[in-house]
Amino acid sequence: MPFSQSSITEVFPAIVRGGQAFLSWTDAASAGTWFQVYINDTLAWHGRSTSCWVPIPSGPVHIDIGTVGPGEEQTDFSEALPPAPSRRARLSWLGGTFEGADIAGFRVYGESSPGGGIDYAIALADITAYPGGITTDGFGLGGFGLGGIGAVAGTYTWTSSPLDSGTWSFAVQPYDTAGNLGTPQITAITISTPPREPGLFPDGLTRLGYSLLGYGQVGYGSPGFGLPEVVLNWNASPRA
Repeated sequence: MPFSQSSITEVFPAIVRGGQAFLSWTDAASAGTWFQVYINDTLAWHGRSTSCWVPIPSGPVHIDIGTVGPGEEQTDFSEALPPAPSRRARLSWLGGTFEGADIAGFRVYGESSPGGGIDYAIALADITAYPGGITTDGFGLGGFGLGGIGAVAGTYTWTSSPLDSGTWSFAVQPYDTAGNLGTPQITAITISTPPREPGLFPDGLTRLGYSLLGYGQVGYGSPGFGLPEVVLNWNASPRA
């Protein structure tokens, strides 16, 4: 039986302590079922319990919990895991001498926040059209006709750093050997990922704090009377 998540009915919020996380879940399968836990597509734990402690690396973490058949508890099913939401934008475009015989490269521009407007003052990347000065399109090269009638083109790609959820706009602008700029190609990519946990306090361990609103302070009910209130406080979730 391959890795399956069909009988997992609920996964509870992880409890993080240092570099370890306590995971727990409920399952509708019969007693004695084998479970596996994958951290960023790497098998981190297997057992018959519906809870475990696992090491957690720094940075964004994706966790998969599922069941496997008897004798498969140590089998690596990472290739069959459902795809994780991507935190990165990947751009792909056609370029080449069809844009100009002296094309030198492409600059990638983006936004500092979703919907904030493309900033053309600072390039996120500068991609050389022909590394080493070796032309990779022309007669018999590249993809014939991709750059227009009778023209050829090469495919270029760029991948962003991790991004927050939202719709991000990017522009790819060609330039020639003299520094002249062409018309930018603009595209928008929607990133949708789970929110990150609140940021750590200065102690490096806790993410949730509290204070007491006691007697004589303005709070719920009559000032100066009643029981103290507990006021919870936490930091914003860190950006990727």
